[in-house]
Amino acid sequence: MKTRRSRTKLDKMSPEALDACFPSARYFQVHFEYLHETINELKQQLAQSNQQIAELQQKLQAQSLAEMPTVNYAAETKSTGNLRQS
Repeated sequence: MKTRRSRTKLDKMSPEALDACFPSARYFQVHFEYLHETINELKQQLAQSNQQIAELQQKLQAQSLAEMPTVNYAAETKSTGNLRQS
């Protein structure tokens, strides 16, 4: 049966050799700076998109209200004369 040697192998390595096995702190710093910038750009794009959607919804609502036919119900009603007055 095989035993795990990676743990013991790492324990026997010098600190310099261990450092060479893993990426440097600068690598992670650059990577996270890139992610941070990308997230900020996406947030800005999302805010702009939400603003555009809100403007389009307002225009659509105004247009649909303008296209609705106006009905003058008061002009179309006729007095029947048989309604009781209170």
